[in-house]
Amino acid sequence: MARWVWGALMLIMSSGMARADITLFQEDRIDLAIERGDLDGVKGELMRGVSPDATDSKGRPLLVRAVVSGNLDMVKLVLAQGAHVTMTDKVGNTPLYWAAESGDAAVVDLLLKAGAKVDQDNRQGMTPLMVAARGGRAAVVERLLAAGAKVDILDVTGRSALTWAADSRNPRIQSVLRKAGAR
Repeated sequence: MARWVWGALMLIMSSGMARADITLFQEDRIDLAIERGDLDGVKGELMRGVSPDATDSKGRPLLVRAVVSGNLDMVKLVLAQGAHVTMTDKVGNTPLYWAAESGDAAVVDLLLKAGAKVDQDNRQGMTPLMVAARGGRAAVVERLLAAGAKVDILDVTGRSALTWAADSRNPRIQSVLRKAGAR
């Protein structure tokens, strides 16, 4: 019986029926290029037809992956190739959300200039301002407020940016938010 099973398995494999695409278990080339900071590699994959709005297996758009990489030139490249700045990952986080989370003011400026919606929230109702306030990212909070972020939006738990700043015990952010009209 074992010979029969082995023989059938070999027949199936040789016919190509059981062939799996090995890339299924590896990161896509574009993800590896982003991870390595390889601008030419990313540009090459985009030229080969990878969409600038392509999502990975975790549901993260290419622009989100570029923002998370912390590489400003990578973000510029993906935007220049036509990535939509308002695309979200599986839980509704935008590239601006991730830039606010990381505290990368230069990327925040770039995304706002590219048309990011300053108050676009995720599925938990969190806005980039709330995330920046929670993380103590003063420079980002100031940029978002200057771009018109609303200070009194509430997330699904009933917290505002001011509440998040208070929860994280950040008096500087609390002061900035109060000056902007938060209550």
